[in-house]
Amino acid sequence: MSYQFELALRQYIAAFDGNNNISPAKFQTRFDNLYHKDFDFLSKHGKTLTREEVYEREASKLANGTKVTLIHFRKIGLDCIDIKLGEVNGEEEHAVRLVTTI
Repeated sequence: MSYQFELALRQYIAAFDGNNNISPAKFQTRFDNLYHKDFDFLSKHGKTLTREEVYEREASKLANGTKVTLIHFRKIGLDCIDIKLGEVNGEEEHAVRLVTTI
């Protein structure tokens, strides 16, 4: 299962090459392959985002030419993955760390 998740994640990240050269339909397919239909995102600040809110946020990043790179992908439990991503948008650069259960 983690192999399928990693493959879907890598394909999804490939869309964020900074060029915004993927069709909206193809981006939606990659998003659907990565995120379960009942997915909710819980931030470290306690804010919960629905799947639709996450999609809107990610589509906005794509449209703005955000470039995303995978820094690490580590299995830290039976179904738990530690992911670190680098995001660059113009002059702004930061890292995002996610711990997810698949």
